[in-house]
Amino acid sequence: MPSKGERIIGEYKMISEQSVKVSIITVVFNGGNTIEQTINSVRTQNYENIEYIIIDGDSTDNTREIIQRYRNDIDIFISEKDEGLYYAMNKGLILASGEIIGIINSDDLYAEEAVSKIVEYYNKNNPDVIFGDAIWFDHSEKTSLYTCLDIEELWCRMAIPHPTVFIKKEIYKEYGLFNTSYKIAADYDLILRLYSEGIRFGYINETLAYFRRGGMSAQKQDQCIREAMEISLSYIHKCKKKKKWLPKIYEQYIIGKFVQLMEEKSEILLQSLRQILFKTAKENHVVIFGAGIYGERCVEILAETDIEIDFFVDNDSLKWGKDLAGKVIKAPDELYGYKGCILVAALKYEKDIRQQLDGIDTQLKSISLLDWAKNAVYIWEKCFLIQQRGKNE
Repeated sequence: MPSKGERIIGEYKMISEQSVKVSIITVVFNGGNTIEQTINSVRTQNYENIEYIIIDGDSTDNTREIIQRYRNDIDIFISEKDEGLYYAMNKGLILASGEIIGIINSDDLYAEEAVSKIVEYYNKNNPDVIFGDAIWFDHSEKTSLYTCLDIEELWCRMAIPHPTVFIKKEIYKEYGLFNTSYKIAADYDLILRLYSEGIRFGYINETLAYFRRGGMSAQKQDQCIREAMEISLSYIHKCKKKKKWLPKIYEQYIIGKFVQLMEEKSEILLQSLRQILFKTAKENHVVIFGAGIYGERCVEILAETDIEIDFFVDNDSLKWGKDLAGKVIKAPDELYGYKGCILVAALKYEKDIRQQLDGIDTQLKSISLLDWAKNAVYIWEKCFLIQQRGKNE
């Protein structure tokens, strides 16, 4: 038998009765730049009874050579052409023999001791689905926390990071595998399907995985946004609070499309903002309320216009006096008597900020990112329909 701390391999897993058997699946296609990190994040887990399955879509780079170097740590390795990401995941799920199953893609990583924490929570609480927080990272080593949202948010969006999710094998057998008709958001479909059936979810308030930016959902944002809305709408009839969440589904689509336009620095955003601000602001001046990532993006977009940003405002006193994108961050009290327009660049706290602005000065004119988003997406969809009509004629 393996010594303490050595991961159980092969036949020993099948006869072990001392611990829960965990299957981990990695799917990969041409992942030579990242697959080794993923494999190492699995093989160095301090939990022993892991069955590791890798499904490769017949890679044409050095992926298979890298995998072969770690063949002794991999229980099942298949390399053959398939029909895409979720087909490969389903193939791994059918092969998996563990009591609980996790999926970590070839550009993501598990945190240290992630599996042992999953098993500990599973043994104590016996949930059907377990999940936790993740950390976004990219090639520049810039990181940000991907915290889970309230589980009810699943009715309108993917509220939990899929690389942290572990599900009982019997749940897959009862409720089905990934729906391969969705090419980008089948993970959301699976999770919402389970949630809508009243499956028991358990949350671990710790970082369980590292999620690399720039995956397939980021590369095909438009398709991802549309698939997500379709999925949300397909299950909303099962929601007891349909009137609350149905408007949020459409709002989430608008926000998703707006963020995409922001990243593309679309001229539509400028056109939309001019329409709104010129009706609202005096002397073409604006203050951005919210010194975060959305506020920073707003500066980049406004740099293409003749609209002058006077300063930032933020409720975080630790930011006051500091600069962001060349503009100073001030306290909300600085808005007393301000004559320009306030651009509320904070989606999560928009309603609270609007109430706060009324308390400061009822004469203040403000617009929110959601106002801007609705107008911009309306213009975009109008342009899109015109383009489609032109192609069809």
